Amino acid sequence: MIEQQKFEQINVFLNQEDHQNVIELLKNFIEETPAELIYYWYLGLAYLLQENENLAQEVWLSVFLQGSLEEVEQWTTELISFLEIKVQENIIQKKLGNAKVIYEAIFIIDADYENTELLDSLVEALSLFASDLSFNKDYEAALEVYLETLNLNPAHSISWHSLSLTYYNLEDYVKAEESIQRAIRLDSRSAENYHVLGLILEKIENNDSAIKAYQKAIEQDAKFTHAYDKLGDIYLQKNEVDKAIETYQIVLDLTPYPSKAPIFNKIATAYEIAENKPLASLNLGYYAYLINNNKEAILNFEEFLASEIGDVRIYTTIAHCYMSLDQPLSAITLIKKSLNLFPSNLSLIRLNQAVLPLIYKDTEEIRAYRNRFSYFLIQLIENTNLTTKEEQYEAFKSAQLVTNFFLGYQGKNDLEIQKQYANYVHLIMNKIYPQWCQSISIEQPYYQRKIRIGYVSCRLHNLGILYLGWLKYLDNSKFETYVYDVSGNDKNIKNERLKFRDEFKIYSNHMQFITGEIDEIASSIVADHLDILIFPEIGLDSKINLLSCLRLAPIQCTTWAHPITSGSPTIDYFLSSELMEPENGEKHYSEKLVRLPNIGFCIEPPNLSVSDKQRSDFQFRGDSIVYLSCQSLFKYLPQHDYIFPSIAQQNKFAQFVFLDSYLGSPITDNFKKRIDKAFAKFNLNYEDYCSFLRQVPPPEYLRLNQLADVFLDSFGWSGGITTTEAIACSLPVVSCPSEMMRARHSYGILRMLGLTETIAQTEAEYIEIAVRLGLDQEWRQFIRDKITANKHRIFNDQECISALEIFFQQAVENHSNNVST
Repeated sequence: MIEQQKFEQINVFLNQEDHQNVIELLKNFIEETPAELIYYWYLGLAYLLQENENLAQEVWLSVFLQGSLEEVEQWTTELISFLEIKVQENIIQKKLGNAKVIYEAIFIIDADYENTELLDSLVEALSLFASDLSFNKDYEAALEVYLETLNLNPAHSISWHSLSLTYYNLEDYVKAEESIQRAIRLDSRSAENYHVLGLILEKIENNDSAIKAYQKAIEQDAKFTHAYDKLGDIYLQKNEVDKAIETYQIVLDLTPYPSKAPIFNKIATAYEIAENKPLASLNLGYYAYLINNNKEAILNFEEFLASEIGDVRIYTTIAHCYMSLDQPLSAITLIKKSLNLFPSNLSLIRLNQAVLPLIYKDTEEIRAYRNRFSYFLIQLIENTNLTTKEEQYEAFKSAQLVTNFFLGYQGKNDLEIQKQYANYVHLIMNKIYPQWCQSISIEQPYYQRKIRIGYVSCRLHNLGILYLGWLKYLDNSKFETYVYDVSGNDKNIKNERLKFRDEFKIYSNHMQFITGEIDEIASSIVADHLDILIFPEIGLDSKINLLSCLRLAPIQCTTWAHPITSGSPTIDYFLSSELMEPENGEKHYSEKLVRLPNIGFCIEPPNLSVSDKQRSDFQFRGDSIVYLSCQSLFKYLPQHDYIFPSIAQQNKFAQFVFLDSYLGSPITDNFKKRIDKAFAKFNLNYEDYCSFLRQVPPPEYLRLNQLADVFLDSFGWSGGITTTEAIACSLPVVSCPSEMMRARHSYGILRMLGLTETIAQTEAEYIEIAVRLGLDQEWRQFIRDKITANKHRIFNDQECISALEIFFQQAVENHSNNVST
């Protein structure tokens, strides 16, 4: 038996691709122990990977020549098994060139060799590698890999399909057509194959044949939107406008709402050609709305309404436009007029009830809108009738229209309001989906199998950074994890965020990307027979809100990824942070509060060596002390605006750096107006102290933290991910906790660091700490050094993972015991 130490030495050199050292090492081992066959297998492998096939054969043959016929058969089987393992190892390590060389070497040993499973694994890996090359537009390299793949398996239709697309991108349309025809012969039921054929035929200006190809694709898949879309384009080119509109309308009906924008634009173009100005304006309105050009959307809708009445959706969309422009009074006025046309429409009534400003002018406005929200919520609940199917469906539609997201940014305890609304939604869901509103028993015997944990989310690409560690470090011998991504629209997610989301595929046992509606999502989840279902961020998305009011698993939880109680009667636990929760935290939740150790999440540190930008690139003044205040602008409440000029009054070098609102310039402009008034009360000009930066990509944002001097946490709703990023950059954080847990994130993070010096108990102390950090460079450096020494504590925390595992086990046990008794 080969000694473990020698085995490790060999593999270290192999992994480093230092084949010559492997060869010298193995020659010594063979000299010491000439009867150990595996040394010869490794020696031949080293020669093979050194591209010396003849020497590899010579080494292996030298063994076979020494044995009897029976021994040679046994040794051949052993060598092939050894090489198969090496193929698999190289596939896993993504050394696909090595894997291919080793796989082909097996045929030298046994010309009749066959292992379909191994071949499929190698071909799949090579195909994925070529796909990555193609995605990065390295088409020549992709072409070479696809040809190698097809040399291994000429019947791999997917590779012929992809090869065709590669030729297409290289503008070799003859070979592209030949390749896709090969794919079609191998798989004549693939709609994708006919779609690619259509693309090629269009390029060579054979539109009639392209139409037939697209129609053939639709025959194979009646919901294949790309084929309809291209078909509509050809009809429009041929000036067959009615056919084009009819075809685009099918695409519109099949496409998830956020992705409809380009289709609305095409329909608008078709109506312009047909000289139907009202319908062109209507579709341009929806197009502008979906690309967040709300002012243009309103103008187009108004043009349409000048000659038409329109349906309810137009009015709700215009109201959304006003709300996005932070014009709540205009939204309310518009909705009131709409209610004259549709007096009992629940969508309009719900939208009217939910209108809130994004940037409040003063505390009185907060009070007035909160009272209005609560009053109309009661009216909504009391006046909703769920007797008929039509009424139930109308209520269901209204519940999808808007969330209570911005209510949480008033800095109040929202428990009662959240419970009222969630119970109302649960009542609606019970009428629509009664089968998913009943209690569920845990599948027995749970203690003889892995506990099944599910996560359903539409924010894996950003908020997933908080809870990815829960999947990554969970004990796979005890738990099986399922992830359901219901975001439904990759087009609005940047590539770096998509790559992060894809890590959930790596660390989960099962992952589904579900683009369908509530019933499809619920069916998929229920089919997996979960024990525990986690909704990490209830409140951000109406689809998630509706799902959270169903019973899809015996135990259901939410987390502080969105730190407000769901209010839902079907959410059992709120997974929070021991360091962030106040003593009376239980009073803020309808769920049972679970205080996980430390900050509750296991977060990985960000990659900091990603940008070389300097202070001047971010408009920092040369002599300024930069106070980074980077929260979403709707987090800042008017009663705290005086904090900034109070600091500036004592530190003339202060420069407060904010980020423009991701919701658009109207929100930034309204915040500037308010902050201008706050500075004016101190006889200061806010423009002398405040700068606003555009939203920057993650690498630049981290560099911004590295270059700033002080991080100013927001009151009412504290920084979470942003604070961990500031700490990763050793940036001093000033924070002042208040009553609600969502105002205590930074407080908890600083406590975990053992850094209490910059935690204020009052607003006056907050100002004092911020001023001192700005003016006392020695103390600021002391705080930086302390953060640098301790920041490892907040990352990759395993204590919360251990506690989470215990919670999962106890929750399942308790649920089972309660049901059985």
